Amino acid sequence: MSAPYGPAQSGPAQSGPAQSGPAQSPPAHLLEPWFAPFALVNGSAVGLVPILLPVVASRYGVSHVGLVMGAFNFGAFAAPLAGSIADRYRAYRLLTVICAAVSALSLWLFALANPWQQLLLALINGAGFAAAVTVANLLIVERQPKAEWNQRLGWLETALSIGQGATLIFAAWLSGLHARPALVGAAIVPAAAVPLALLVPRLRPVPAPGPVQATGTPAAAGTPPPAGSAAPAAAHWLRSAGHVGEWGPASPSRVHHLHRRRPLGGLVAILRGEFGWLLAAWIPAYAGAAVVFALYPVMFRNAFQIAPHTSALAFAVIVFASLPLFILAARLSQRRGPVLTMAGALGARVILLTVLALLAAAGHVPAVLPLAAFAGIMFAWSFLSVASPGLTAQLAGGHEGDAQGALNAGSGLAGLAGSVIGGFAAAHLGYPAALGIGAGAVAIGLAIFAATVMRRAAVSNPS
Repeated sequence: MSAPYGPAQSGPAQSGPAQSGPAQSPPAHLLEPWFAPFALVNGSAVGLVPILLPVVASRYGVSHVGLVMGAFNFGAFAAPLAGSIADRYRAYRLLTVICAAVSALSLWLFALANPWQQLLLALINGAGFAAAVTVANLLIVERQPKAEWNQRLGWLETALSIGQGATLIFAAWLSGLHARPALVGAAIVPAAAVPLALLVPRLRPVPAPGPVQATGTPAAAGTPPPAGSAAPAAAHWLRSAGHVGEWGPASPSRVHHLHRRRPLGGLVAILRGEFGWLLAAWIPAYAGAAVVFALYPVMFRNAFQIAPHTSALAFAVIVFASLPLFILAARLSQRRGPVLTMAGALGARVILLTVLALLAAAGHVPAVLPLAAFAGIMFAWSFLSVASPGLTAQLAGGHEGDAQGALNAGSGLAGLAGSVIGGFAAAHLGYPAALGIGAGAVAIGLAIFAATVMRRAAVSNPS
């Protein structure tokens, strides 16, 4: 029997087309046509929004940029509501149309809005995005056998990441236009998803299932559905990890959906246990990285003299280059355990954020240096997003669904806090100070992680 904190026996979720679990014949039609509308909404939210909204919002000051991107992150809390509506009414096609429409409308109106209206529109855009990716994941777990979930979700995530890279390239061109035509052009992307929502398959309503346990992790209580059978509605927890990083609202929640059936008492119990220390470390670490993700195009324009079209193209390259790292991260977490994997990724972020702060303080530096440091920060997400669900499952003590929900909520709040604090710090203290605060927050998270989770892991696994 393996000790706690060790390498997960089932391994973290694989990403991309790699198959996890026992060898089996590959299912047909892994890349389905209905991926298209979700790739467009996803690309709009994590390719166009993070470049264009900060640039347009910066006319009201960099502190306003932080508020806008914080509101966008806060939109992640629409995901549970969308999941509940989808589970109850199975209106997947209608929800897809609504998500695409509100995403397009919020982008189109953003350039015409005053500062307070921009905050509302950013919130709406983030909510539409979070709801859309929840629906996309449910279309897999509601329709496909459980044994195929991770493989099919890997293909979905690959399609979404390709959409992100393509829209980042589009954002590079749009960033050279004036605000209104740029955002009108950006709105076309999610608007195109409205007619493509006809590709979304219809699902018939099903009777409400009896009491079930959350499944999908090695430690889950209860008997999982037989291999080859679809999971009961409203009772799924997906282990796959998102590809696009902190630019998406509460990134890990992009591919974790849980319809909760337990009261909050279960959550309070796990927060008092070992998982509580993981959450205490995760929140400041996530908030620290959110500083650079929220301000990315404006920070690189003002601190490093890198135009938004260049930073957008650079990020597209980084996204495509990071895709193979998810498979590498899965193997490393399986071999060395999620504790060491997460600690290494957090340590790398502390170093790279510090390097960015020093480069910003130095002033005129070759553009390749800050872009390389940012690439490393993004690459670290590959390892964090794979290791965190596995470690959550190990520490949750049979309450994996509640724990993952808490981690996702913590990510949303941390993204909001990091964006807002980073914006105000950059406005009043300068970009080097804002990056220094980000590095310090990640360092605090790493210190908490090392003093609690890592120390207890070393005691449990003295070898």
